[in-house]
Amino acid sequence: MTPRLFLVAPDGIDDTLLLDCAKAACAAADCATILVGTTATKQTVAALQELNLAVLLKDAEPRTVHHLKADGLLLSSLETFKAARAALQNESLGLLAGISRHDAMEAAEAGADFMAFTPSKQYAGEPIIGWWQDVTDVPAVAFDPVDDAALKPQRPDFIRPPDSMWQNAEVAAQVVSDLASKWNA
Repeated sequence: MTPRLFLVAPDGIDDTLLLDCAKAACAAADCATILVGTTATKQTVAALQELNLAVLLKDAEPRTVHHLKADGLLLSSLETFKAARAALQNESLGLLAGISRHDAMEAAEAGADFMAFTPSKQYAGEPIIGWWQDVTDVPAVAFDPVDDAALKPQRPDFIRPPDSMWQNAEVAAQVVSDLASKWNA
C-alpha cells in the first residue's frame, strides 16, 4: 500500500506561497494532511481544507484548534497529551514521539489518532515504524522528510515530502510527483 502524503509547512511561510504549493502538491499526488503553525489564519485553514487536506496545528492550545476550525493537533510533548485529548473530543490528535517507544505507547493508550516518528534519528535496533506497525493499528507518520528507500519496508501510513517542495508551486508538484513515483515503483 502506498502511503499518503503528510505535508509540513515551514514556519513563517507566506500564506500565498503556502496555498500555491499545497494546491500543486494535491494536484500531483495523494496528499492527506498538512501541518501548519499557530500563526495560520481561519481563511488559510479553510482554503487548505477546500483542497481536501486535514489541517493540523503544531503544539497549539486546543482552544486555538477550535478557534481556527482546524482538524486537529500534533503535539511534541507527552506531558500535554492527556489534557489535549480531553479538550479535543472530535478532532484528530497525534504525538511526535520521535523514536520513543514508551511515549508512543503511552499516547496510544491515551487515545492518539496517529503517531509521528523520526526514524532517521534511530541508529540501532528494530526500525521504529516497522515495530509500530506490528504492535498497533494507530497510523504511523514518517515525520522525517522522506528520501530513503529503507523506509519503504516499514510500511508507514503517511510520509513527509522533502522540505524543498515549499520553494514554489512548480517545485512542489515535481517533488511530490517524484516521491509518489518512487513509492509506487
